[in-house]
Amino acid sequence: MSHGVTSSILMDRISIRQSLLACNPAWQSPKADTWRAVSDIAVDWMMIALSVLVVYRLGWAIAPIALVTIGNRQRALGNLLHEASHGNLSQNRRINDSLVHLLLAPPLLNSLTVYRELHARHHAWLGDVQRDPDLLPPLAHEGDSWLRVYTRYLVKFPILRGSIMGHLTNGHCRRRQQLYIAAWWTVTTSPLFVVNAHLGTIFLALWLGARITVFHAITTFREMTDHYGLKPGGIFSSTREIPDNGVSSTLIHPHHNGYHLTHHLFPAVPYHQLPALHAQLMSLPVFNEHAIVCPSYVVGHHSSVFGWGVSHG
Repeated sequence: MSHGVTSSILMDRISIRQSLLACNPAWQSPKADTWRAVSDIAVDWMMIALSVLVVYRLGWAIAPIALVTIGNRQRALGNLLHEASHGNLSQNRRINDSLVHLLLAPPLLNSLTVYRELHARHHAWLGDVQRDPDLLPPLAHEGDSWLRVYTRYLVKFPILRGSIMGHLTNGHCRRRQQLYIAAWWTVTTSPLFVVNAHLGTIFLALWLGARITVFHAITTFREMTDHYGLKPGGIFSSTREIPDNGVSSTLIHPHHNGYHLTHHLFPAVPYHQLPALHAQLMSLPVFNEHAIVCPSYVVGHHSSVFGWGVSHG
């Protein structure tokens, strides 16, 4: 099966690139924009900081809103970490990786090295039961709705542990990488506690609370929308495309992460260029014939959740 999956993945990438070039011979893969990445990272962290300050000033009654905001921006930072694993934050590899080491991976308890290794396997062995580290095994039972299957994944301990602990407990993070994560947290939070222990406590409580709740819920849903319930055997057959559609996309797929099919077909295209590339691909017959494009998340037979549960309810 492994050889067949790899061949199908390569064929999908080759065929779509040939079709795109046939339609637009001058097309070239867009390049990473360092300042765009820096700006997006800064905005994400500013929203997190603002949420913490609002709770500090107004009290814990605002905490639910802060948790949603922080959990969503944690997911946004995670999506930028994903982009960085492909080198899509900057054309300069040192800058790309430095942004990750300083602002993306350690706060999420992740290692760029581990992420790159596992994610490369996901792209190379998409849908392979033995080799794809991101493959979610089917959990649907007779009569299940998509919501019941989603809930079943939410309470699955290995997935919950991954949302909370990142790479620290996945067996791939070496001691040196674990120590760097610990050092990052010590260096960044110690001054905050020295200046204002109450503010530091609020930050940690909201950060951890968001990881356990909102971040976990968004990440699990997002992971399922990418590939769950689809047939392995290539990129087109096992990957969904969910174009940006307002607030729901901002909540679930920040930084255009819903263009997952386009990303698998063109993994070197930066996230901020995916909507434009998707628009070009939609004009190609081969893309329209094979692509699974979902106009909504939960409504209709073309939604992202269709196929999760046996009853599709």
